[in-house]
Amino acid sequence: MVNKEHIKRFINQWILLIAMIFGISAYLIYHNLNLSAETRGIVNIIVDWAIPTMVLAMLYITFCKVNLRQLKFTRWHLSLVVFQLLLMVLITTIASFLQGTKYVVLAEAAFICVASPTATGSVVVLTQRWGGNSETTTTYTLISNLITAFFVPVLIPFISTSEHTLTESFLMILRRVTPLLVVPMLMALITQIFFPVVVNEVKKWKDLPLYLWAVAMCLAISLTLRYLISNEFGLPIEIAVAGVSMVVCILLFYSGKRIGRGYGEHIGAGQGLAQRNTVFIIWLGSTFLHPSCAIAGGFYSLWQNLFNTWQMRKFEKEGKI
Repeated sequence: MVNKEHIKRFINQWILLIAMIFGISAYLIYHNLNLSAETRGIVNIIVDWAIPTMVLAMLYITFCKVNLRQLKFTRWHLSLVVFQLLLMVLITTIASFLQGTKYVVLAEAAFICVASPTATGSVVVLTQRWGGNSETTTTYTLISNLITAFFVPVLIPFISTSEHTLTESFLMILRRVTPLLVVPMLMALITQIFFPVVVNEVKKWKDLPLYLWAVAMCLAISLTLRYLISNEFGLPIEIAVAGVSMVVCILLFYSGKRIGRGYGEHIGAGQGLAQRNTVFIIWLGSTFLHPSCAIAGGFYSLWQNLFNTWQMRKFEKEGKI
């Protein structure tokens, strides 16, 4: 008889691969079905609503498990924030010079990878497993969400080719991005203060954020495949976007570890700066920028998981990373 715990462990271990395969298969089936334009429009609306809703739910559940009244701020948080903001401004400047060319997609891909908030649950788990400080890392994940919520609406209008004015674009993006990242935090704080029973119930569902993330990743991968198939720029640009996402991933891991090492926090800082919310990357790119840049999120997920797998093997052999 098959042990349920073994099945659960297997699913949790390979859930990224399962989500990617299911997402690719689902889109290929959908793509080859003879559906009417109206039906496809309804499906698109459902997917566009489901992805941010999943992100909001994941953040809320994760924040409920964190005591938001006992956050621990340190100097390396400020160093990472300054580095991230400077990099976002630099990429925005480059993108503004590339407007009107197909290469602007590469700058947009780099921007959404850097601007995405830190992935919440996995960062804390990995940091704690490898001997890092989970409290300071958790604090940085919250700071990262605030940075994205308030600075993405400011910078994206300078990149976007929207016909709206800068002010109109800023307000439009602010209305859609900020609530998605800030509201779950406020909801979690209110729940902790007034409804502790709910928090206790949420804590019992330890794997729920992981499964929600898997569903969101499945939908996001389907979107990525759609943009890959319909990409107007061709295969060379798609390969270049994959390359850009890899370079950004390496840069963020290296810089995070380098900055954190000066404070004795290279594990948490490396994970905090480089482990990005890839579902949010895909949603951000497909919603506000050229859809072709959204495929960077799918590739970034691959690179960061490959790097973390290598780190995991290194830690198992040497006891340090």
